[in-house]
Amino acid sequence: MDKWEYTEASSLDEISAMGSDGWEAVGALANGNILMKRPGPTLRDELTRAGVEAFFAAGAQEMGEPEGGSKLLNPELAYIVRNLGHTDMMVISDMGFPMPDLEYNLDLALMPGVPTVPEVLEAISTDFSFDRIIIAAEAHEAVPERVSELRSAYEGVLLKDCESHVAFKHMAARCKAGVRTGDTTPFGNVILVCG
Repeated sequence: MDKWEYTEASSLDEISAMGSDGWEAVGALANGNILMKRPGPTLRDELTRAGVEAFFAAGAQEMGEPEGGSKLLNPELAYIVRNLGHTDMMVISDMGFPMPDLEYNLDLALMPGVPTVPEVLEAISTDFSFDRIIIAAEAHEAVPERVSELRSAYEGVLLKDCESHVAFKHMAARCKAGVRTGDTTPFGNVILVCG
């Protein structure tokens, strides 16, 4: 169902200017003005607007390291993590991972290397409770520094190996949500299990 915004215009110049902003004339009013309408903001627009307003109202420095608050500004990702329940799984993948069609899919890749899997993990960590991180067994040899980074950043979280990258892909197909990043790290994919 569409949500509409309404206002009045009193002159042809005003009506013309409003038309370029998406307003359309609905009809004449008893006071001589013209009733105008345009589609109202969607929930996504409202969430995005609220995040941007909060960012600028608080200042970038305060938003970077909130005390007990959310770091997450992306409304789609916020919606996904808030709709995952106990034992639900979410895969966060590199840019080359063959993402299965899941209940929730989001592509955050902007360019190679942006954002990375660890950056997305950091962003969602204030909004999302996970008690296990699953990685492909090959990650230990291919990217030991990434495995160490995960261990130190999430000390209270169980880091568990999937027997192979192929098994990891099969497990990813059972996830409720998938987020693709621009990460270029081989075997840098993770599956998070909700706590």
